[in-house]
Amino acid sequence: MTGPDTRGDIPELYILWHPDCRIGRPLADAIYCWLRPGRGLGPDIFFRSLPAPGKPLGCLPLPLPSEAPPMDDSREGRSRLANLEVVVPLVDANMVADPAWRHWIDSLAKARSGSDTPRVLFPVALDATAYKMPGIVQSMNYLRPAGIAVLPEGETQGPAFERVARSLLKQLTEALCRWILPRRTGTKPAPDMTAKIAIFLSHSKQDGTVPAQRLRDYIYGQTQMAAFYDENDIAFGTAFKRILDDRLSSEDTAALIAIRSKSYANRPWCCRELSMFRKPQQGKRKDGREQWRLYPTLVVEALDGSDCSPGIAEIGNSTIVRWNKADQDLEEFIVTTVIRDAMLSAYHSALGAALPARTAPSAYQRRVVINWLPDPMTLLHILAAKPKLRGPVEILYPGRGLSGQELDILLEVFPKITFCSFEEALA
Repeated sequence: MTGPDTRGDIPELYILWHPDCRIGRPLADAIYCWLRPGRGLGPDIFFRSLPAPGKPLGCLPLPLPSEAPPMDDSREGRSRLANLEVVVPLVDANMVADPAWRHWIDSLAKARSGSDTPRVLFPVALDATAYKMPGIVQSMNYLRPAGIAVLPEGETQGPAFERVARSLLKQLTEALCRWILPRRTGTKPAPDMTAKIAIFLSHSKQDGTVPAQRLRDYIYGQTQMAAFYDENDIAFGTAFKRILDDRLSSEDTAALIAIRSKSYANRPWCCRELSMFRKPQQGKRKDGREQWRLYPTLVVEALDGSDCSPGIAEIGNSTIVRWNKADQDLEEFIVTTVIRDAMLSAYHSALGAALPARTAPSAYQRRVVINWLPDPMTLLHILAAKPKLRGPVEILYPGRGLSGQELDILLEVFPKITFCSFEEALA
């Protein structure tokens, strides 16, 4: 697989909604909780709805940083490193009817020459009037949450609202993942928005095909992504190993879903696929630091009844979801979760690469920056690949920090390693 030499996109999100939109705040809260899943992971997210402090009712909220740079840089460390504004206007009839908001959203959508901070808009249609926004926004492909047309007016909880929120999160996650993943178009460091993100489905043909087929059908039928499902995607007569290696090293392969059925651990190719994906990849050095990236995996536990299976060390701290064939929404949750993890993986790689050096070069030549929460199995891969790192090493990892119990276990296994979170490095 490719290393973490990314385009370096470090986004911060701005969720905008008109103060009279009753479902604006609940949807914004859902986005926040989804894209920042604890421990300080994920990009910074800011809300814009109420008038700026000291302004009367009806005035616009605070401007975005690129519109009016602040007099002093008082934002926290991660925001200071952000180099991409992602604006998500929740467009409803109130926003369309308000001239000030219409003008503001239109101005945000227009290209800005000479700006140091690129901006991308993902407008969300909350009702049929949303498409009456002026200028460039009207011509954009809106995010269109399923179920919004039948949502009772003002309802902010219950099954109908949850359906709308889930659909919005799925579409927004896919859009962010497509933009942020480290893919290039030719020699230009820009995303290829026409290339489809691919998810590798690893499964045993003996007893794991049903979940894999349902996930494959969902990916092709309900998303703008692609799936690699080897039974159909490897041409007859081709070298099986070479095709797998090519797919696992492709820039378009963003994540792996492993269907852990009863026979999965006993299938050599399944174990190889999982092992390859769970092996950290080294990128370029920066200021004497080692940059490492781990691509996300999600494990679907598909054991039935009293079935048992041997343990698989490579699973590590991968996300695990229990398969339930009667749950018709499970495919959506699994796919949306794994592409969120892929987006977070790319984000933390870019953020880790941008961390400022705190000490003289001689003091951090053995600093290792990773884009995942450390676990013994993945750290052993790094130490095996870099024998010279067996001396004192500092590991920088995403988020605010591990729990005391987690740190105690890691320090017991790796007594010569110091662990430092991104938040601590930025403090």
